[in-house]
Amino acid sequence: MGLFDRITFEEGLDVEFPDIGANPFEVTWQTKSIARHEPMMENYKVTSNGRLFKEEAEYEHVPEEERPGYDEEIGGFENEVERGRGSRKKIHRGWSDTEYHGIFEFHRTIDGDYVSLDAKFTDGQLVEITPND
Repeated sequence: MGLFDRITFEEGLDVEFPDIGANPFEVTWQTKSIARHEPMMENYKVTSNGRLFKEEAEYEHVPEEERPGYDEEIGGFENEVERGRGSRKKIHRGWSDTEYHGIFEFHRTIDGDYVSLDAKFTDGQLVEITPND
């Protein structure tokens, strides 16, 4: 399956979604085609005024004794897999407008049905959402 990025849409968009059998604003979508690089589990959102924003974040090292699975009695972890879990903590630093221009595909399985849509942006503004055929 590989890595992907996540995208959400804020309610209040002037652009309509095709009928997908669910509220598209309550869905966290997946995409592999927003960024000009490989997907890296980044978070994106389309604001109610139709702009694509990317989450800005930094990651901090978490000391071993603060990680899940740390055993104080043995002064460490039962195995190496446990040691790596929770070693970094994400720090949200805000959102930045990507000024996206182009089309990207996004998708999700909803009630057992695979739904794939395209979002078209012109000069940073969402102008259309259509089924991806």
